[in-house]
Amino acid sequence: MRSVDARSGKLARNLLFFSLLLVSLLIAVWSQAAEVTLAWDANTESDLAGYRIHYGTASGSYAVRLDVGNVTTFRVMGLSEGTTYYFAATAYSTTGEESGYSNEVSHTVPTANRPPSTPQPPAGPSEIPVGSAAAFTAAAADPDGDPVEFRFDWGEGAVSGWGGSSRSHSYTQAGSFCVRAQARDGKGALSSWSACAGLAVFSAPPPVDRDGDGVPDVEDAFPEDPSEWADSNGNGIGDNAEAGVAALLPPAPVPLFPAEGEEVEAPPEFETAPFRPGAAGSPHLRTRWQVFGEEDERIVFDFTSETALTAIRLPKLTLVEGTPYCWRAQFVDAANRASEWSPCTAFRTAVSGRDANADGIPDDQEPPPNADLDRNGIPDRQESAIRTVRMEGSNVLIGVSIRESATAVAVEAVESEDPGREGGYADGKPRRMPFGLINFRIAVANPGDAAIVKLHFSEPVPRRGRWYKYNPIEERWVDFSAYTKFSADRRTMTLSLRDGGAGDADGTANGVIVDPAGIVEVEEEGVSAAAGGSSCFIGAAADHDAVGRKRIAWSALALVLAMLARETRSRRRSVRGICPASGVQRFLRQRGWAIPRRRTR
Repeated sequence: MRSVDARSGKLARNLLFFSLLLVSLLIAVWSQAAEVTLAWDANTESDLAGYRIHYGTASGSYAVRLDVGNVTTFRVMGLSEGTTYYFAATAYSTTGEESGYSNEVSHTVPTANRPPSTPQPPAGPSEIPVGSAAAFTAAAADPDGDPVEFRFDWGEGAVSGWGGSSRSHSYTQAGSFCVRAQARDGKGALSSWSACAGLAVFSAPPPVDRDGDGVPDVEDAFPEDPSEWADSNGNGIGDNAEAGVAALLPPAPVPLFPAEGEEVEAPPEFETAPFRPGAAGSPHLRTRWQVFGEEDERIVFDFTSETALTAIRLPKLTLVEGTPYCWRAQFVDAANRASEWSPCTAFRTAVSGRDANADGIPDDQEPPPNADLDRNGIPDRQESAIRTVRMEGSNVLIGVSIRESATAVAVEAVESEDPGREGGYADGKPRRMPFGLINFRIAVANPGDAAIVKLHFSEPVPRRGRWYKYNPIEERWVDFSAYTKFSADRRTMTLSLRDGGAGDADGTANGVIVDPAGIVEVEEEGVSAAAGGSSCFIGAAADHDAVGRKRIAWSALALVLAMLARETRSRRRSVRGICPASGVQRFLRQRGWAIPRRRTR
């Protein structure tokens, strides 16, 4: 017989295949023990005497040595759960010569599943009347961290199915009952049943019905009025009385555009059929408009207007392209009687393709690659806290930065508009807008948050330049200077906005601030200049109350009379450069005149 020591390698070569088979049959029987079966190829030497198994808890360090004889499989028992073991084998000859170690294999002994703890007696009422339901809650912990579900023994021969920790059961007979709970983990291990929670079910006296209308007082919204018992909408007026009042309400608006399933270009214009008064004959006072995200049902626009009564144009960037929404409207008459809401009509915004790289800036308004308006040494295109846009119709750049705002989380979109362009988004534009109109959408961390936005300009803002917001619903411009602060060199401006409040054009605290605005250069201090020399666009940032709106309505009436006289003289439909041309149309449309409306489809 030749030598078979580690240098010859003959026995070692025959141990090239050495596999580990995991066996877990005994794990469920002995909680502190487990086993593995090892198998290997046989050696072919004529003087082979047997094999030895070596193993330990560290690689290459074998504290245990077992002589297993001339076999090719061996079961190693008595291993500890949760422990990793390392195994190797050697062969030895009849003269006692031993080969080197085979390849090493390892195995981690799994831990046996343990059942959940026994629940405490379920928490619930101690007594209830017959015919009512008792709600009980159970609690148990699983030592392995597995999810736990429960079932309840209600004590009257009924056991619930497996489910959540809080369950209810209705008792139909009086008596004393023992309510118990049992827990089960995700692997099927059961706890013991809990101790009893005592429940007394007593016979209840007949229900009280003071007005004798057959409806128990506990179910009667008007327990002392036999003619009323229900108040479905909870407004304090009984349903029977309200049926007569309903005839006084104006009918719900009828949606016209967008129609159900229609795709529209943003920003869309919504339109309803004309207002019809209720039986009381009260005229139309205002309309409330709402738009919801169809997928998350989050409200994205909520505005009540006394000017946009049957048609309204949304602020730019309120809606996201390629997104499903639904819209609805509600009429309110002069007696403050509100109609029902119209059905929520589904529509989708079209994808314009203007922003191919999806960075929130139209491709034709992207800034130069090296633009760095905040002068921090990093090009604005490489930062997320600032979005810089080239103002349409000029070489001016404006950067919208949220770096100094702890509540703002993203500048989602920015785009500009040339104030001199025909047919643009904004009507009645002031004559002197040196930088044009900018629109931006900023996301804040929580609905209602205030945000500090810093605007960076590529050239100084003129000394008489002020920040004016555009109200696309009332088609007017509002001086927002009270919420702004310019730097000494007038290259930056700090702007204070609030979601759902000052500076947010979507009218609701929804986590998004939409702001169409721009620099307006007034002709002299204290006087604002509108297109054509008129001052019709001027407003104050706080002028959003009812008094302010009525002032605008009276102004619009006077303006209509003046414009109609001018139209008669000039025989023209509108005068370029005078801002109320679109206001006249709106005023007439609201009062039933058939004036064509610009639509975006």
